[in-house]
Amino acid sequence: MVLLLTRVMQNFLNKPDGGRGWASRFLEQGYEVYIIDQTFRGRSAWRPGAGSTTPTTYSAEIIQQRFTAAQNYMLWPQAINHTQWPGNGTMGDPIFDSFYSSNVQFISNASYQQSTVQAAGAKLLDRIGKPVILLGHSQGGLLPMVLADIRPEHAKAIILLEPTGPPFQEAIFSNASARPYGLTDIPLTYTPPVINPHSDLVQQVYPTMDDKLSSCILQADSPPPRQLVNLAPMPILVLTTDSSYHAVYDHCTVAYLKQAGCSKTQHLELPKVGIFGNGHMVFMEKNSDEVQRLLHQWISELDV
Repeated sequence: MVLLLTRVMQNFLNKPDGGRGWASRFLEQGYEVYIIDQTFRGRSAWRPGAGSTTPTTYSAEIIQQRFTAAQNYMLWPQAINHTQWPGNGTMGDPIFDSFYSSNVQFISNASYQQSTVQAAGAKLLDRIGKPVILLGHSQGGLLPMVLADIRPEHAKAIILLEPTGPPFQEAIFSNASARPYGLTDIPLTYTPPVINPHSDLVQQVYPTMDDKLSSCILQADSPPPRQLVNLAPMPILVLTTDSSYHAVYDHCTVAYLKQAGCSKTQHLELPKVGIFGNGHMVFMEKNSDEVQRLLHQWISELDV
């Protein structure tokens, strides 16, 4: 089986504590693995002036607050559960410093990045010429959808590790509108077709009764929600950890996919299967092998 990983960090091969990463584990299990970087990120060097006038980086303070020591800041309710990061997760700790050194600059232009990765990724899928499982994390979590949408004949399943969300909104750190096509910044194939997303994708707020979860903005009940015709037949797995800020809103991404016809979407919430303490960088954490085995099991049970 071919597995294509879309990443934003450098740690799918090896973890910052020196342990084996998920790409290595998948290789050991017999997968043919391709790791692709977003345009102008990682090994895809930034070209000045293309897509953005200057590159963007995350400060060490933001990395601590959101990824490695969230329990110290409590910016969302579930952060208190974070226990699986190796080391103390703060500047000066050798594991944190190793992780932060793997962070690379990127361009803050989501539409440009998604469209260029889609174009290049489509050529890669054509060249591979085999059924592919697409796996993406965080900002890279949108890319399996845009690739599967343009090459549904090659994409056999999608795994989304806490993908950028929630639909139509920035994350909990901002109230701004985002991703006019619901899940993405660039067009997806809907039926009926979406010509103008701001008028064709009619939005509605769906409240939640749980004060630890965010309300969702999805398509309105009327007119009938438009359907993601190319993604609908595919098995899709959305993985959410115990303590990440994604625990607040990933349920909205799952609800949007199901509302748009992706009935084979499953939501793997790690605490519901007895795996606790993980944050957004689950594939770098102490129990990463345990989580990877769940993904391997899910893929093994696919009819592909």
